[in-house]
Amino acid sequence: MRREYLESMQADGPREFIQACDELKNCKYVLAENKIAALLKSVADNKQLYSMFGTIMYGFDYKRVFNTCVAGRGFALPLDKKKAIALVFRVLLDVDSGKMPLKNFLEAYFYCDLINESYARFALEVIAPFESYCKEYFSSGGNLVGGADDDGDGAYESDGDMFQDSLKADALTCVNDLSDVADSSITGAVDRAEFAACLDGLTKAIRTRGYGDVISAFIGVKYAVAYFFGGNEIVAGIFKKLEYDIKHISE
Repeated sequence: MRREYLESMQADGPREFIQACDELKNCKYVLAENKIAALLKSVADNKQLYSMFGTIMYGFDYKRVFNTCVAGRGFALPLDKKKAIALVFRVLLDVDSGKMPLKNFLEAYFYCDLINESYARFALEVIAPFESYCKEYFSSGGNLVGGADDDGDGAYESDGDMFQDSLKADALTCVNDLSDVADSSITGAVDRAEFAACLDGLTKAIRTRGYGDVISAFIGVKYAVAYFFGGNEIVAGIFKKLEYDIKHISE
């Protein structure tokens, strides 16, 4: 089973992702957000890659690790390669979702007089090692040799249940994000309550061990999102992530 998994990874998994990393590393600031979106899409479109990143993100304390990497106006990746991968991947997710605008991040930790110089520092100090660590991670089947703060391999064992738990956690985060948007944008109390009921039904289905009701609950949310939000781009981005999670939770 593990051999077949690794063979499928070697055949079609990391090639597009590594190419996307390389393009992100070498582009100018003006193109960076599009390149980040392309990199994340290469993960979302490949189940093996998504599984491996889900495994490495499992149990990762983003806020704590991020804070330990900040020193004044500087930012340095952790010595542990797995934590470095998880941290950069989460930073890219936050940039892509708009939670942490790239310009703000660069000005805070990679400041130079010119924005392209700031981005060049970021590409050299963050994206280049991220790409290198990911190559090593893929080629070793997830058995990276960590740095001084390595927590050991046990927490990163690839496991089907762990992947499912990661998908569930991500899906619940998406549901919470939809709830936050609804609270601030759906004006009618009855409409808000109706949308909240749909989200509550999906939340309960996700949290159960059996996934028989997940799809039916998700379809209710899908129609509610279309009705209340139409072409809202922020909601569309959240929903796309939720849809991917639900699809693989229910397989």
